[in-house]
Amino acid sequence: MSKNVFPPRTALLGRSFRQLCILPLRYWALISGMYAVLALWVSPLISRLLLFSIHLAGLETLTDRTMHGLFTSPISLLILALTFILISAATLLSFATLLVIADLQFTAQPPSLLAVGKRLLRLARKSYRPGAHLVSAQLALLAPLVGYTLFAPVTGNFGLPPFIGREYMKKPMSALLLIAVAVVIIAIIYLSILTLPFALVRNQPLRHGFVDGMRAIKAGGIRLLVAFAVAALGAILVSRGGAWLLGFAVDALNARFEHTEAAVTAANLIFAFLALATAQGFAFLFVGEARIFYKMPFVASHRPRGSAARSPLARGRDARTVLTSAVVLAVVCGTGAMITPAATATSTPVPSPTAPMSSDASPALVIGHRGYDAGGVENTLGGLEAAKTIKTDLVEADFQQTADGDFVASHDTNLLVLAGKNENIFDMTTQAVTETTVTMKGNSDTIPTMAEYVTRARDIGMPLLIELKVTGHENPGFVEEFLAELEAVDGFDGNIFHSLNPDAVEHIKSLRPELRVGLTIGLLYGSLPSTLCDFYVIEQASLTSEMIDAAHEQSKDVYAWTVNGDLSMRALLRSGVDGIVTDKPDLAQAARDELSPEPKYVDGDVRTKLLLGSRSHQP
Repeated sequence: MSKNVFPPRTALLGRSFRQLCILPLRYWALISGMYAVLALWVSPLISRLLLFSIHLAGLETLTDRTMHGLFTSPISLLILALTFILISAATLLSFATLLVIADLQFTAQPPSLLAVGKRLLRLARKSYRPGAHLVSAQLALLAPLVGYTLFAPVTGNFGLPPFIGREYMKKPMSALLLIAVAVVIIAIIYLSILTLPFALVRNQPLRHGFVDGMRAIKAGGIRLLVAFAVAALGAILVSRGGAWLLGFAVDALNARFEHTEAAVTAANLIFAFLALATAQGFAFLFVGEARIFYKMPFVASHRPRGSAARSPLARGRDARTVLTSAVVLAVVCGTGAMITPAATATSTPVPSPTAPMSSDASPALVIGHRGYDAGGVENTLGGLEAAKTIKTDLVEADFQQTADGDFVASHDTNLLVLAGKNENIFDMTTQAVTETTVTMKGNSDTIPTMAEYVTRARDIGMPLLIELKVTGHENPGFVEEFLAELEAVDGFDGNIFHSLNPDAVEHIKSLRPELRVGLTIGLLYGSLPSTLCDFYVIEQASLTSEMIDAAHEQSKDVYAWTVNGDLSMRALLRSGVDGIVTDKPDLAQAARDELSPEPKYVDGDVRTKLLLGSRSHQP
């Protein structure tokens, strides 16, 4: 007979893994079907609602510059509230389902979809209160900010743009600040995750589960943290290792057989199963910790050695359940696949690396972000010359106005991070700015004027992507002054221009229509803005393959910024992006040289795609 046991926390990892290995097929079918519905139906619906709210607010698209307009329309706010409720319900339902299955397994209950449904209803009646939305908000919105997306099936693509972290990593002190904030967020998320399983096993309100979760963390001490750290490391290794092996297998098969979409689809399905298994494994850990804390018994196994085999009738019922679930899942996936392309056209964070570049495409430009900071401080002459040594196609450089009307090369408006002085450039004279020493990654230099920077770039034959930074403290007529200063040093020839400020972009274009001027966008959801410009510079987290296609239909180029990961570079290059703004131009050049603009399959494409996906399926 099965026996009740109270395992120590040190045995929790092994017990959870064993339960995952013997999870009945009908539970796997339930989990797969639930996540398929969320991915193919609920996520597209959320995208439609968000786009609808944007249009109701009178906006053609949502950017960092227009976001405030979204909150001025009562109807849009109502739609956003309904969208959040949908996200909250989907997040809680998926997480609770995994927890209920884990608890039924730990207590050796016969596998039953009806039992899962009953437990979910009981939990909803007890725990679905306003506080539940707080828990779901932390799981669905806060957790993805630090890369924890296991229990965020409809918001896993939500997260901080990579460039934000890059700005904090310039200096050790700012990096420590970023890490400290991340640790606090992780602690809050950890408490939120424990709240639901502690409420589940005792069928108690969430507030009691939250309090008991805090007590459990204190009681578990370092052993509990080590157990979860080991589990997290194992999940990362499984995710990354599985993605690499699957991609390698498909690429190896392609070397001997013609590449087909079937192989890619099979690899994606297997990888999706690994992600589901990881989520269910962590659900076992959380429920197991709750049962240990409450001293609630586990059952040693479902079927001890020597017990009678299950009857043919029972096995038949299992087979029918799995078959029925498979049919339902196939219908859901097939129907969802038909609506997904239209519904999620603006929700793909990174273009597919398997999408071929157009046959008439030219190789993408490699643009050094503020120079090459591995060889010199950003936006200094040293960084510019370092970019020249590695043969970067262009260098992107930022310029802003000082108190006396001149322009200097600097991205940061405040000099605290790079120079250790809490002063704003718009309050300083040009002399004070140019006498300031900035340090970064072991290099030191002074801030040059725009005239000095542009002149030096022309002397060494380095074309520039010149950004006009608008801080809101400029002189009246600053655009005219900007252009006059450039004209005085012959700064138009061979250079292109861009700005985050749409008005500045259109003003430059109206004054000097012969110049190539682009609009830079830090956050974009929806269609491309209709700003008068020649190209777009879009932050990589917002960029989709649909945006690239839409821009190309308007005969406009698209540059992605700031792309530093090899996988992201390959994905964007295969999607036909026209340029990559990067801190690692040498890495981008190597990726560009490997990938041909011809529409053919390249070894490593599937590995790239799966490895990119693995980042959103690991704790």
